[in-house]
Amino acid sequence: MTHKTGTDINEISINTDVLVIGGGLTGVKSACEIASSGYKVILAEKSPELGLKNFEDQDIQDLIKKTASDSNIDVFTNTNIVSSAGVSGDYSVWLLKKDEIFEKKVGSIVIATDSSIKVLDKEYGLSLSDKVLSQSQIESILASDKEKIKGKSIAVIAGFAQEGNPIVTQRVLNSVLAMENISGSTVFVYMNNIKVASSGLERLCKEGRDKGAIFFKLTDTPEIIESDEKIKITFIDPVLRKKLEVEHDLIVIEEQITLDPINKNLANLLRIDLGPQDFLQKENVHMLPVRTNREGIFVAGSSRKVCNLTNAWVDVDNVVLELKNFLADGTKKIPGDKAVIDAEKCTICLTCYRCCPHGAIYWEGDKAVISPIACQGCGICASECPMNAIQLGGYNDSFISDEIKAKTESKTAKPNIIAFCCENSAYEAGLMAESFKMEMPEGLNIIKVPCAGKIDLDFIMSSFAQGADGVLVMTCHNGNCKSEKGNIFAGWRVAEAQRKLEVIGLDKERLAFVTLASNMGKDFCRVVNEMEERIKKSG
Repeated sequence: MTHKTGTDINEISINTDVLVIGGGLTGVKSACEIASSGYKVILAEKSPELGLKNFEDQDIQDLIKKTASDSNIDVFTNTNIVSSAGVSGDYSVWLLKKDEIFEKKVGSIVIATDSSIKVLDKEYGLSLSDKVLSQSQIESILASDKEKIKGKSIAVIAGFAQEGNPIVTQRVLNSVLAMENISGSTVFVYMNNIKVASSGLERLCKEGRDKGAIFFKLTDTPEIIESDEKIKITFIDPVLRKKLEVEHDLIVIEEQITLDPINKNLANLLRIDLGPQDFLQKENVHMLPVRTNREGIFVAGSSRKVCNLTNAWVDVDNVVLELKNFLADGTKKIPGDKAVIDAEKCTICLTCYRCCPHGAIYWEGDKAVISPIACQGCGICASECPMNAIQLGGYNDSFISDEIKAKTESKTAKPNIIAFCCENSAYEAGLMAESFKMEMPEGLNIIKVPCAGKIDLDFIMSSFAQGADGVLVMTCHNGNCKSEKGNIFAGWRVAEAQRKLEVIGLDKERLAFVTLASNMGKDFCRVVNEMEERIKKSG
């Protein structure tokens, strides 16, 4: 099996200042906790004030005051990030405050933007009025003017204009319970898909019913007609199986939790991969809980998923742990040959810059430079470089080529199968299969690589040229690659190699691309045995 060779270790100094983008409750909490850890913080908020307006909790107000007065925190309100450059440990960001643009240098960036709220009145064919209220409006009334809804018949509608989520459900159920506690008020709840997969939601639902709230779980959106005096709701009751009509004094319309509009712009400026629904984090287990594809850039709270304040502040704790690990005391020890560019071979074609999933490559004068801190050692750039100008320490081209030669010559058992295995997934699955004494081909030869992104076309074709009867490229599952795109590049190269095999008259089935997780030893065994059988059948 392939093992990395030893190398010299270099000590590198990095900037320990931290930029926090977003001055909502998550951003304020992040700034305070990071500053308490001994790091200088720059807090940039696009609006005029920190925190949330009308948030009366005294602990929150004290936290906001502490942030504004902390000598370790520089607060910039009415401020947006307009440009960025640099790499992990040495980022430059340009901030715009009113008409002034100024530069700040930081070692790490934390994005803690808040979610936005969209009222779904138009989706229900309504407009906000004295009788048509948003979820936020009813919450404000419940906090300051309960007499306004005393003795009213109130309809609450949710789950028809959007797929529900637990946070929306929690807001609805909290307000239902609060309204039922007001003397003379009667609440009717019309919901489609009630999401209660969060702590305490089923209890809230039961308490609302016990207090007298009437729940209708409907499949189709009810008909809502607003008149001068009443709100009339018509629907098919699934229990009675007939059409009902109910009149109400007020109707409360659900709200949709959406991303902060600046998130897409931040993703573009900071070269962060967007995830589902344009959140600033891919659905990749290696990124959890708060990492992004760029080393030293972290996301917390609503910037990475829809979450409540409790969960957002758990993210803050994780951000602080990650920052302490990344920034430490401002020095990092890095292998000297983690990734090295031969300046004489480099033609500045920008291939490495475009394909690096970690934003680790930049330019100094007329040559490309790889940041040893930002580099994750995946090898994508090395395999994509048309001039072979990039090498990885411990996994350079000559080392892997020697491994291929040794593996194809050492075993006399046939068929001879070369299996290139990502060290984070398939290699571990192979070790599991070996440790459980699973039966595998005698001619199987495993070559470990740091990431499937390092398995280039030359390695595949030279394996066949040197006598391999079959080749397996074994990678992480889609969306589960530690380097985000290593398995994608490997898949492209396998497809190209299969086309070349057909041109020279070899069965393309002798080459296979397979995805595995590290705990799939049984599947590893099945895949290699199936390859052996295919080769034997084809001769």
